Amino acid sequence: MNKATVAGALAALLTLAACRAQVSGSLSLGGLELTADKSDIERFRIPLNEEFTPSRLDYTATVDASYTAHVFITPGASGEQVGRLTINGAEAQPGEPHRVDLKTGPNVLALVLVPTQGGAATTYCVTVTRKDLSKDYRSMLLAKGVWRIEDFGGFVSNEDMYLVEGKDRALLFDTGMGQGDLAGFVRSLTSLPVDVAITHGNRDHFLQVGQFPDATVYMSAKDVTRLPPSLVTPRFRWIRGGDVIDIGAGRAFEVVEVPGHTLGSVLYVDFANRIAVTGDAISSGSMVYMFAPTCAALDEYLEALKRLEARISALNGLTLLVGHHYQEKTPLQGAAGKQLVTDMRTAAEQVLRGALAGKPARTGRDGRTIELRQATVGLAGLWYNPKNLVTDPAALGLLDVRTEAGQLVIPRPVFSSLETNYTATAPRDAARIVITPTAYDARHRRITVNGTTVASGAGFTAALGAGPSRFDIVVTAANGSVRTCSIVITKELPTGRP
Repeated sequence: MNKATVAGALAALLTLAACRAQVSGSLSLGGLELTADKSDIERFRIPLNEEFTPSRLDYTATVDASYTAHVFITPGASGEQVGRLTINGAEAQPGEPHRVDLKTGPNVLALVLVPTQGGAATTYCVTVTRKDLSKDYRSMLLAKGVWRIEDFGGFVSNEDMYLVEGKDRALLFDTGMGQGDLAGFVRSLTSLPVDVAITHGNRDHFLQVGQFPDATVYMSAKDVTRLPPSLVTPRFRWIRGGDVIDIGAGRAFEVVEVPGHTLGSVLYVDFANRIAVTGDAISSGSMVYMFAPTCAALDEYLEALKRLEARISALNGLTLLVGHHYQEKTPLQGAAGKQLVTDMRTAAEQVLRGALAGKPARTGRDGRTIELRQATVGLAGLWYNPKNLVTDPAALGLLDVRTEAGQLVIPRPVFSSLETNYTATAPRDAARIVITPTAYDARHRRITVNGTTVASGAGFTAALGAGPSRFDIVVTAANGSVRTCSIVITKELPTGRP
């Protein structure tokens, strides 16, 4: 521990001692909430280690350093006559978030309530410890043989994974992006060999899959281009809707495809036990991100929600094991689990027919500003892109690019039906490339690659030149509309070349 850290810790202890010495008044708060910003459009709640009661004056919380250079503390109003409220000496208002900058280590927040008519003030003390939690994991037993595992890859409760024991094997849903020994942590929970099921190809759900080299990994091929090629091994099993992963002991998970948040988003539904592992496909109870350029159009998402709703209609309730449970506004169990799906479908329908327009917002992603809308229906929050409501009938549904030897070549940006221009880098020893375009609409008339007709889902093989090679994929829709998607592929430079 360096001198600055030691000095900071000692200063915090002295501040806390002074804070505790002032807790003599009769006034009380009506509540106390601690929050931080995940991004420029999402604020998340940080749980206090102690349950709030007006009579308790001393609280603690631990936060990950990644997202908490500052936090917001919101003191709840009470019915008593408070003349003045300060937080660390600065004026504050009950019911309003108050920003506090944090240093590494313990930070003491002193909330002082001064009565209107004079008399003793009341001081609440909140000690917030800011530290690196990226290697930490914690678990909660949800039912016999079912655990939720939380990691701290970006902030407290950033990603949720689920471990389910079967008869001879266990199944781990998602692997997060924490920096610790996830495989070792999983071994501390189960002695069974572990396979992995990925809900979708966003890095906070797959990044540590490499810690399980002996596992069978289940995932939709529609999201394969989101993964670094080094993580994709022969043990991957490319799943489709209707596939069932049966691990025994009455645990069988059916794959239900819900393209939207990503093209390859799926739910794993255990119909016998009325459980669904959702990832981010239908949100975690607050909002689904449907505004990124890589998301499917809203009409495709709506059709997927309709299929999901029909598939679970006979279930008497459903418990959702979501990707980020900190976002839950209410426990998504029983009627609420099914209601979220219905509310999300209703929101998508209303937006598409013009009956609902979300609140305008904007966010920065990868150096560009994205305009979005935030719509709410019941339990569902639909954060959508107003420019990506309906898929072009001449769009591609998938673009797979590989070397002739089968090595994956990743297009940039990541493929989506909204984008039409891509670049890619092939290995320098690749003489030929195989491009496999799949039409979004099965009723399309024709696909050509550089003028040659190619069947949807079939490969087009071509030689790569020494310089950039351009391939134009032209789709003619059933209505005669035409759309061109282009990809420029360049070989890697020899080692040492600038």
